[in-house]
Amino acid sequence: MNTLHRLLKRQIESHLSGTEITNEMSTFILAVNEAYLSQDKDRSLLERSIDISSREYNENMEKIQILQSQLVQQEKMAGIGQLSAGIAHEINNPLGYTQSNLNTLKKYLDRIKIFLETLRSLESTLSAENNVVTQNFIADIRASRKKNKIDVIYDDIDDIIGESLNGLSRIEKIVKSLLGFSRTSINSELEDYDLNKGIKDTLSIANNEIKYFAKVVEDLGDIPYMKAAGGSINQVLLNLILNAVHAIKESPQEGLLTLKTFEKDGSVCCEITDNGIGIPKANFEHIFTPFFTTKPVGMGTGLGLSIVYDIIVTKHAGRIDVESELGKGTTFTIILPAHNEREVPL
Repeated sequence: MNTLHRLLKRQIESHLSGTEITNEMSTFILAVNEAYLSQDKDRSLLERSIDISSREYNENMEKIQILQSQLVQQEKMAGIGQLSAGIAHEINNPLGYTQSNLNTLKKYLDRIKIFLETLRSLESTLSAENNVVTQNFIADIRASRKKNKIDVIYDDIDDIIGESLNGLSRIEKIVKSLLGFSRTSINSELEDYDLNKGIKDTLSIANNEIKYFAKVVEDLGDIPYMKAAGGSINQVLLNLILNAVHAIKESPQEGLLTLKTFEKDGSVCCEITDNGIGIPKANFEHIFTPFFTTKPVGMGTGLGLSIVYDIIVTKHAGRIDVESELGKGTTFTIILPAHNEREVPL
């Protein structure tokens, strides 16, 4: 009876203490003992099964959340890419003929200026004559020139044309960046990618968010092209730059955003540094978790950095490091293999 189940032992000691155990009773007790042991075994198997199912459920839920965040971000970027391409093409057409017309106008004005110079020379020559008719003619010319502010227009015309052409050139640069950004946004295949150009295009797209809050310092090194999904990397840059601007907005000091690229140990690296509010140590282990956000309800989805991590680490076999000091700022360092032969999964 030493191998009896602990519960059965207690029941025998409680109810059969001092009672003689017959053979029939011993057989019955052994049968009950087997039932107890079998129940324990079944309970153990059930608990183990529940534990495995619970782990699998949690793992599947994490996978579903990551997949959901990827789908949301991919849909958003595809929509932005298509919308950006449409807007860029709509702007590009009138921009082209406006630039052409303005350049033609500049040539016309150059000829008009030559004509005006001829008139001035003629006026100077005729003013020496004492003929009354000639003097009246010259007086009429000078009165008309003064009334119509021809001298002021003559002095300003070059500046006006120059500023207009410069403005159109800036619009053209933005449109080209928008077209480049939109084309890569819907392309997930590996291609020869210039990280420096990606940074410049992204800064052009995000300029309206940046210009009121931060001064941008570009320290772009001599780095090689690499095999990457350009749209995905641009998405990473945009997310990190906008996050940096939001951190700068909440800081009382003058904003500074620094982007640095360099090559190191066969990898292409990009540092994005801001002097914003920084990241609390307690949030470090959560910042790449899907749906984690420190923003108020309705102000953020919590997908930005989880998508960044997925693109850099999972899709491009790279690494992303974070250094931050509360109240002083944050640096995100993207490290990507210079020669990536992997296929980027959707």
